[in-house]
Amino acid sequence: MTGGTTAMLRKAKDGWRQAEAGRVAAEGEAGGTGARPAGMRKTASAGLLVAVGTGVGNVLAYGFNLVLSRGLGPGGYAELGTLLSVFLIGTVPGMAVQAVNARRLAVAADAPPAVRAALVRALRRRGLLVGAGVAVVFAVVAPAVGALLPSVTVGGVAWTGVSLAANTVFASYLGIAQGTSRFVTMTVLYLTAHSTRLAIGAAAASAQISPTMVMAAQTVAWALAGVAGRILLRDEARDEAGDVTTSSGAALEGTAEVTDEIALSGGYLMADARESATPARADDDRRAPSVTTPVADTHGYLTEVLRATGGLGGILLLTVLDTLLASRYLAGGDLGRYNTGALLARAAFFAPGFVAMLAFPKLARPGERRRALLVSLALTGGIGMIGVTIAGIGGDTLIRAAFGAQYAEPGGFDLGAHAWLFTSVGALLALVNLALLDGVARRSHAVSAVVLAGIALEVGVVVGFAHGSPAAIVTAAAASALATATAAVVVCLTARPAPTEEPTPAAEHDAYRITGAPDAARL
Repeated sequence: MTGGTTAMLRKAKDGWRQAEAGRVAAEGEAGGTGARPAGMRKTASAGLLVAVGTGVGNVLAYGFNLVLSRGLGPGGYAELGTLLSVFLIGTVPGMAVQAVNARRLAVAADAPPAVRAALVRALRRRGLLVGAGVAVVFAVVAPAVGALLPSVTVGGVAWTGVSLAANTVFASYLGIAQGTSRFVTMTVLYLTAHSTRLAIGAAAASAQISPTMVMAAQTVAWALAGVAGRILLRDEARDEAGDVTTSSGAALEGTAEVTDEIALSGGYLMADARESATPARADDDRRAPSVTTPVADTHGYLTEVLRATGGLGGILLLTVLDTLLASRYLAGGDLGRYNTGALLARAAFFAPGFVAMLAFPKLARPGERRRALLVSLALTGGIGMIGVTIAGIGGDTLIRAAFGAQYAEPGGFDLGAHAWLFTSVGALLALVNLALLDGVARRSHAVSAVVLAGIALEVGVVVGFAHGSPAAIVTAAAASALATATAAVVVCLTARPAPTEEPTPAAEHDAYRITGAPDAARL
């Protein structure tokens, strides 16, 4: 390590220590009794903001499907409903990117500003990379998906992939906002995306354009929200320690590049075990390769995203699995009505989404996990019960008001009588989703295994014997969701939290150590 580089890093570290000392002193002067209520008020305000924002956003997202289902009717919505189910599955990489971004920033909350800024820059680049990869994958698999699902076209699947690329980038910025507790920004981004998407849906329904063009047009909404995220969160990527200079510009430039890679590993630089007041030794130059060449696994981010995708992909597949299976066994008006009923399930699934979104940073911190988990489970379950009750009492009225009289006409599948079953599917899977995110925060795959078992159960039941009618399919989906939710909640309640990531003292000759990530390594 060069003398200039060492001086720069130590100066940044000393600045961070001074800031921490000032913060602790300020808290001491303020008194211990006032700090906790202030923090609780801040958390409550953030919770209310996220709840209102995501609630409105979910209404707008629901409105997108609503205007299209009303405008196209049961027959026309059959194809678009299936494409939207494929789209929902394709949002899994974006959800994984959001979760991983939020976790890495949450566990680095006490890192020096320079390292957090480098982490944000690295996360932005990886979000773009994952988005491009999603588009390529969909372009490749479009013919196979078109053959598997006769109701969709190859072009529709390909355009779905383009839309998903923009959605993944948008989700990346949501994760950055979530992990840095920028809840106002997060809410603004969420509302920007879904309000624009609703406007596009209304225009598409009025113009009676094809489902393929609908999928292409909604790309604009996600792209606009992604650009807004880049602008609103640009200050998080600014290096507040940028005024720290050294006599060697090249050394500073090289260190900045390495810091990006260090931050991407999910941790931050820890001070060396032995402070030395003596000038830099000559052997510092011999150790320079350890700085200019990062030892940390730079693919750790993509590995973590893939792991999260496995579990999150399973839960989203569960939310649309019955509609995909229905597209194999139903046709025409019955399929259109089933896809419309599935909107109730999705509404119940996403309605309590703000709970998991707000709780996720706390679930990643072992000291706060247990209480956050219990409160989140209670809120998610309570919201689901309210939805099922409303659908059970006023199913016909709900269907007529939301989707129009054409979906409540006699003859064919009675959607009103089965509205509570569709709603219960979404409500139960919302609990599974919360348990799954808790597993992501703990880096555990146990709930993912439960989700995979739930998928196998539902496929086996529906394909085996419960596919003779729409009622049989939705009943099988509800029973499978109940079994999966029960197992997932039990697993997360009995699981041990991840061990606290404490700084590891460095060895005598180790200047710095990266901690806090599965791909942690020494420099």
